[in-house]
Amino acid sequence: MNAFGFGVRSLFRDLRGGELTVLLSAVVLAVAAMTAVGFFTDRVAQAIRAQAGAVLAGDLELRSASPIDTQYIDDARRAGLQVAEVVAFPTMALAGESNSLVYVRAVTGNYPLRGEVLVADELFGPKYTAHGIPQPGTAWAEPGLLGRMNVDVGTVLSVGSARLQITRVLEYQPGQTMGGMAALAPGLLINRADLQRLDVIRPGSRVTYRQLFAGPPAAIEQFRSSLKDRLDDGVRMRGLEDAGAQINAAIDRAQRFLTLASLVTVILAAVATAMAARRYALRHLDNVALLKSLGATQGFIQHSTLTQLLAVVIVTAMIGTAIGYGAQQALALLSSELLKVQLPP
Repeated sequence: MNAFGFGVRSLFRDLRGGELTVLLSAVVLAVAAMTAVGFFTDRVAQAIRAQAGAVLAGDLELRSASPIDTQYIDDARRAGLQVAEVVAFPTMALAGESNSLVYVRAVTGNYPLRGEVLVADELFGPKYTAHGIPQPGTAWAEPGLLGRMNVDVGTVLSVGSARLQITRVLEYQPGQTMGGMAALAPGLLINRADLQRLDVIRPGSRVTYRQLFAGPPAAIEQFRSSLKDRLDDGVRMRGLEDAGAQINAAIDRAQRFLTLASLVTVILAAVATAMAARRYALRHLDNVALLKSLGATQGFIQHSTLTQLLAVVIVTAMIGTAIGYGAQQALALLSSELLKVQLPP
């Protein structure tokens, strides 16, 4: 009998005798723990990075405190890219005796290029995805504005020189700034066509102008490269990798935490593996001595032992990976409400 056949037969004999139970269980547990964490964090990272476009409401953004040259928009359209514009600024809104500071975002018709705007027909009503933007003469107001001014859907607001009727409750919009003035004042989304009627922008006004672009990754990258050396002073450019820097940092921290948690399991499994392996080796010393007395060469013994070890590694890796894959599916289900994102398969 050759060394391979002898090793396989010896392995099955040890399995039937229960000598490998602890060893196999410990290795399977270690593989499953690391596999589950690896699969789960990778899926979370893919899901969040896939939604990084919603941070900008597009794939590429130009931002400035002064009006941006429309030549960039013309160039983008010639390159086959989608384009949207946003003008954002703080101002006062009035409704009867009530007034409040608001952060207005005036957007063009194809906003957002990435992500979805969520609205409701009434305060605390069910949310749904909006198709399009507010019609001229109307506005969508965040819940905080309705509560602060004690108004509801249907109320007419005086903003600058224009009167705008609230037609929907604005629950969420991509690209909204989380800091600065936008964090202090509730938002009001309006049609860009109403911007001139408001007549609130003056020299020195605190205004942010944004141009958004979206399209195939190759086209976006080519367009971005063409802009690098010809941007006007004061115009900043941001891509998905810039918008996702904080997201990537959060993912890395979560991955380190989960890896550390699984490392405890791996260490315990490693201790159990070492103890089981030592016990297994001691039990086979007599077998090795018997084989040598029967004339078995050192090479035969080594090859048969390596066959057993290789079989153990392959079997435990397959079983551990399968268990780990199932465990990360369970983790995904348990954390679906917390993550608020659709994980890729």
